[in-house]
Amino acid sequence: MGERIRTHDWAATPLGPIEAWPQSLKTAVVIMLTTRHPVFIFWGPEFVCLYNDAYAASLGPEKHPFVLGRPAPEAWPEAYPIVEPELKQVMAGGEATWQENNLVPIHRNGRIEEVYWTYSYGPIHEADAPHGVGGVLTFITETTRAVVAQRETEARYRLLFEALDQGFCVIDVVLDEENHPVDYVFVEINPAFEAQTGLRDAVGKSTRSLLPEHEEHWYETYGRIALTGEPKRFEHEAAALGRWYDVFAFPIGDREQRRVAVLFDDITDRKRAEQALTQSEERLRQVQEAARIGSFDFDLATGKAVASPEYLDLYGLPQDQSGSLTYEAWIGLVHPEDRPQIEAETQAAVADPTRHQLDYDFRIIRADTGETRWITARTKLIRDAGGRFVRSLGAQWDITADKNHEAALRESEARFRHMADSAPALIWMSDEAGQIVFANMHYDHVFGRPATEMLGDGWRDIVHPEDLPGFENDFFDAFAARRPFRTEVRVRDRNGAVRWLRCESVPRFDDARRFLGYTGCNVDITEAKVAEERRDLLIHELNHRVKNTLATVQSIVSQTLRNTGTAQEAKEAIENRLIALSRAHDVLTRESWEGADLYEIVEQAVAAYASQGEDRLHLKGPRVRLPPRMALALAMALQELATNAVKYGALSNASGEIRITWSVDQGEPACLHLRWEESGGPPVQAPTRRGFGSRLIERSLAQDLGGTATMAFPGTGLICKVDAPLVWTTSAT
Repeated sequence: MGERIRTHDWAATPLGPIEAWPQSLKTAVVIMLTTRHPVFIFWGPEFVCLYNDAYAASLGPEKHPFVLGRPAPEAWPEAYPIVEPELKQVMAGGEATWQENNLVPIHRNGRIEEVYWTYSYGPIHEADAPHGVGGVLTFITETTRAVVAQRETEARYRLLFEALDQGFCVIDVVLDEENHPVDYVFVEINPAFEAQTGLRDAVGKSTRSLLPEHEEHWYETYGRIALTGEPKRFEHEAAALGRWYDVFAFPIGDREQRRVAVLFDDITDRKRAEQALTQSEERLRQVQEAARIGSFDFDLATGKAVASPEYLDLYGLPQDQSGSLTYEAWIGLVHPEDRPQIEAETQAAVADPTRHQLDYDFRIIRADTGETRWITARTKLIRDAGGRFVRSLGAQWDITADKNHEAALRESEARFRHMADSAPALIWMSDEAGQIVFANMHYDHVFGRPATEMLGDGWRDIVHPEDLPGFENDFFDAFAARRPFRTEVRVRDRNGAVRWLRCESVPRFDDARRFLGYTGCNVDITEAKVAEERRDLLIHELNHRVKNTLATVQSIVSQTLRNTGTAQEAKEAIENRLIALSRAHDVLTRESWEGADLYEIVEQAVAAYASQGEDRLHLKGPRVRLPPRMALALAMALQELATNAVKYGALSNASGEIRITWSVDQGEPACLHLRWEESGGPPVQAPTRRGFGSRLIERSLAQDLGGTATMAFPGTGLICKVDAPLVWTTSAT
């Protein structure tokens, strides 16, 4: 590269001939050429490129020696946009930069390759240059192989990490100001972690937030490992999770990180088995102390057994039979229904030279009272050197109470299931980890799927997707705090319809106050929810109707007083119009329950607005029988139109008129066409906003009738057109 630089035509480049180069550039080139480390120089505002032999090895034939003496944008069109900001930063500020394993693609080997570099950009100071920096000296190393190798290593690690049957997590221990461990945060977990802890979405969360009741032992242990750097293997119970774990924890990373890796197995079943064994041994010891265990020693040579007094008492035998009890006498006291099985098991065990233990439960009939009792037997078979049975030692005790308790428990569980399955509500139970372990048969009825599909996390499928996140958060917050839970949530039933459930649940505890899970009951409150919605709408409509009625009364009084001469005439006119208004309301009430004639509905709706001696209301149309809901909707809408006419339209002056016409198209179904047209009133224009009255008209005429309603506002007066099928329709509410 020294030879290439000496023979290059620099006069054709922005740098000019070598003789004219500043001393700082010449010095930098000498440093570059005399080192075996890859070095690159960008000089001047055009960032003209120079490099040494060590760097040339990374370029490939497309770039070497093409880039020598060329401005960086021309030499590196694919990479320049990435490095340009950093180059300009060094030129402007004179401070060196550092990048490690930075991706800067270059064109080589006939394509754009993803190439990773570790490099430092340093300023080459030049007094005559802007900002005192003439160029950038780059010490650079291609790290592509190392990055790819690291990725492959991480991929292998990830594969192993994901495939582990054991739970695994990486945690950061949190210390207080006195360097005492107070919490730890989950940095990474594998799939088995969630299966063995029941904790979901733990990454980035602290243990205090996930398990407020977590024991201090865990914080102290992991804190000691992080502080001392010494790994530890131990077994301990996580009472907040209701589980036991076999744990191996060890520090990773820099000690200042306080990072610990934890590999663990759920050994809850083993621990429970050990506890059960301990309890069993304790029960046996207590029974022995209380002298309630019967023991025997049977000798095959004599055919007789030496039995303890407690043994003889179990069977109701006389105490003088201690040394003379035979196998035949014993088997004769076994309950006839159990005797064949006990004989077969005993004979099979004796004949098998590999058998040294014989255990079974069976019933006996006491020799003295004839009472049936349950006995459990544990027998050790003694054999000679040839494996032949010669003797047996055993213990037996009464387990009638236990058997009765088991039977009572089975009966109690059966009664509970029968009661729960018969209830017209959704009854469920969870375990201590929040997984559903029981759902009654009413789930089958409501959701059309086996209740067993609700177990575990299966219930999530029935909750409305919009309600699920909030419902889960509220439930698990209550679950973590062990407090009662109550909420309302939407679900989809077997037909896909949305229904409302009121969900109530309470935590269960055993006699030792150990948390066992939740018991809950979900009640369908859909009808109540619909009733609430209808009530709110009716109250809104009622408020509007009362206001409109008062406005109508006021308008009737005002119009009457304007057109009458004496107080007596006014009194009679007002009374007559209020009676007509009352009749219109009677029609509304009556038409909620039975059909009505359309002419009567129209006539009664506008009767209150007809003045004596005036011919301002014109009705025309055939006799049509309307369903009750359509009659009610039209009556309400016509009264609203009439009220508006009195307030603002054709009836608000002394000369306006209203024409109400209708016709029926006989089809399948028949269709009603009704037209309300005002004229002669004050000029009208379309309202700038739709009031409640307009919305009520459109809802009543369009939604309740199942048809369409349009309102137009020409200058001559309001026109309302209604097209609706003459059939029963379902209200939108």
